[in-house]
Amino acid sequence: MGRDDQEERSRNRAAFRQKIHATMQTLFGERLIQHAMDPRASLAIAMPGRESSYAELLGRVQTCAGWMVREGCTRSEVVGITIGDEFTHLVVTLALLHLGIPQVCLATHDPLAMRLHLADRLSVVRTIVTDPRHVLPGREALWLTPEILAAATHDNPRAAVAADPDAPAIYFTSSGTTGQPKVIALSQRAMSRRAERMSQAQALTSVDRTLMLVPVEDYPAKTRRLYSLYLGLTSVLRSPLSSPPLSAQELCASLDVTWLELSVLQASDIVVDCSVHGRLPARTRVFVSGSRVSAKLRHAFETVVGARLFVNYGAREIGRITSTYPDNRDEAPETVGRPVPWIALEIVDREGRRVPAGEPGEVRVRSEGMIRGYYQDPVATSRHFKDGWFYPGDAGALTRGGALCIHGRTDDMMNLHSIKIFPAEIERVLEEHPAVRAAAAFAISSTVHGDIPVAAVELHHPAKVGVDELMAWVRERLGVRAPRKIIVLDALPRNTTGKIMKRELIGLVVPGS
Repeated sequence: MGRDDQEERSRNRAAFRQKIHATMQTLFGERLIQHAMDPRASLAIAMPGRESSYAELLGRVQTCAGWMVREGCTRSEVVGITIGDEFTHLVVTLALLHLGIPQVCLATHDPLAMRLHLADRLSVVRTIVTDPRHVLPGREALWLTPEILAAATHDNPRAAVAADPDAPAIYFTSSGTTGQPKVIALSQRAMSRRAERMSQAQALTSVDRTLMLVPVEDYPAKTRRLYSLYLGLTSVLRSPLSSPPLSAQELCASLDVTWLELSVLQASDIVVDCSVHGRLPARTRVFVSGSRVSAKLRHAFETVVGARLFVNYGAREIGRITSTYPDNRDEAPETVGRPVPWIALEIVDREGRRVPAGEPGEVRVRSEGMIRGYYQDPVATSRHFKDGWFYPGDAGALTRGGALCIHGRTDDMMNLHSIKIFPAEIERVLEEHPAVRAAAAFAISSTVHGDIPVAAVELHHPAKVGVDELMAWVRERLGVRAPRKIIVLDALPRNTTGKIMKRELIGLVVPGS
């Protein structure tokens, strides 16, 4: 290329940048433009059989944003997204962020009644869909077709000028494992701060490629993908066209994944499947999210898979709280790590007084980036937000080295004849049995005895073990703290992120509860 051609290309790029900046002034919009204009930028998206640069992604986002404006979307309403395809879902999400239009995911895997209820709570009047089966009755449906996204119009709608970075950008719900899901609103500023802190905590650079196996419609996967794109990293997606789907090991090897985040169940499955799919590449760092990751799983993952398993503990209301990265060695084998630098964490008693290291109590945390309450839910807000602190509802203790050990949910602690029993201690012992894949302990209320501990287990396939053997195993190790009943299920009920739904288990033991 000659000097004149280079100068002309520079002028065109500058003109394009000026045109974009005159119309797009949201935090995520600005950052996406920066990556698209950077000739050194990494790929935005990588998936089997397909790649997308930041420039290509920006073009599709602009086209989608222009279509939304023509269809009447404005910042005065919340737009629902019901799209299962990962790439299309991300394009729509980014287009709404570009425009400063608040959004909520009405997930394709949720029942119609659940989607309608959430749409009612947020006054959603229109949804963006790609499948007629996902239209909500009584709501306007905007049909997004492949032809619309492929049209190279590169519209630059003016709806995004001076969008408030602190206004609600995306509404999420809590996991719902402890009851009615609570609604959480995150602004673009809050998400950008969380992205930068994620980068700081895990030493991410522009060459990193991130993969999370949870579907994009769920909070952890959606936010991780958005954070990766905000940081200019490459977000690796699973292809819906792969049949059968590639394993985590195959994806990491073929697409150079450097950062893999798993649920506890997914980590356990990789250990079991390692003989078929092989080990993970040496360059792949592996993180598991959850409040309880057994020492057995950590050891098996490192021994069988050949990778250290780093544990992250956090909450949607505040983001990352603790991590075992980069040093997951501690005097207690099942800690979730030390608080990340921007988090203040305390263990307190019922009166809110700090307790010494090693003594159990309730976890409370605070950070500049946490939300200050739930959307239109003063009761839940008053229960979880007090005097500038957020109470996740977890019971735990700090080690002498400052690492956090989670004992379970504060609401789940059982009181059997004045004996306090945490579900985690029962679950830990049961999962040490070689036939048990996962366990969940919970209480059945009794007017005479208080809380009667019960446990449900899911076995490794094709392992077979009797209830009597499991009862003997746990009684030998826990004595009077052992569960009074154990049930064996083909599969424990879980939500889409892999969390066990204990309320459903109680219903199996006490029908109609």
